[in-house]
Amino acid sequence: MDKIPVFIVNGFLGCGKTTFIKEIIENDDKFTEHKVVIIQTEEGEEEYSKEWLDKYGLQLITVDDEDEISPSNLDKLHKKLNAELYIIELNAFFNNEEFQIPDYMTFVQQISLIDAKSFKVMFNNMRKVFSGILKFSDFVIFNRCEGVEELATFRRQVRAMNQRTQIAFETSDGSLTTKLDEDLPYDLTKDNIKIDDDVYPIWYTEVYDKYEKYFNKTFRFKAFVSDVVNKNVFIVGRNVMVCCAQDIQMLGYEVINDTDVVVKRDDAIYLECTVAFEYSVIDKENTVVLHAKKIEKIKENLTKVIGM
Repeated sequence: MDKIPVFIVNGFLGCGKTTFIKEIIENDDKFTEHKVVIIQTEEGEEEYSKEWLDKYGLQLITVDDEDEISPSNLDKLHKKLNAELYIIELNAFFNNEEFQIPDYMTFVQQISLIDAKSFKVMFNNMRKVFSGILKFSDFVIFNRCEGVEELATFRRQVRAMNQRTQIAFETSDGSLTTKLDEDLPYDLTKDNIKIDDDVYPIWYTEVYDKYEKYFNKTFRFKAFVSDVVNKNVFIVGRNVMVCCAQDIQMLGYEVINDTDVVVKRDDAIYLECTVAFEYSVIDKENTVVLHAKKIEKIKENLTKVIGM
């Protein structure tokens, strides 16, 4: 008999545990294809409404005391509900370190949510409580990171308590990233940045996902012209090996040519450009495009320039 999976989501009141649980249930079919019970150990501003629970076929159990989620009480609860999966929204002040479940259940993942804006003060005053929260966490998510400058320090403090955990930061659009600006192989504090050949794939992905951080900066890199749309628009990029030598893909962007240099297909060029989010004549919608500020044609071997 397979063991009953148990997911733990912990953190201080108001850190976004309920919102996070709602998001994973709404976006992951495995939580709606099974009989799921949510055990909530504290109630914040965000609630599980009856309409929402009914929509996803979930059952909510609310407990107020730590003893109510002892192994014996969880056993009684399971015999009554016979759920296929449990999500426990765990109070930060419960004994996270010694929390146990019946033998026929298994911890699948423990996720800890941290409000980045309040972490510094709370960590300094309640370090022992944080140790209990983080010690067995598989995944730590810092949310509300906008304007917080000490994220690298926060990551080191979490690492000191749990070296094996994954750490991610929620961006302004709600996506998660494990990279901070200081982790990037180029310095985003500069206004004029050279992108080396081996760094281009990272830069390409970062620009596509977080283009707003790349506005008002100039970037320089080698590339090739893969296509010319018209006299003012062309596509530039590099061929990159994605997973193996047989899987090479062209990672490129539409370029608005603000220079007097005329390019043609397969030209190897040194491009100096800026990043914008605006209407694309190719995609017929707003997307990330580059504006060429300087184009220098180079005679270097094309296969070297395009990465093949």
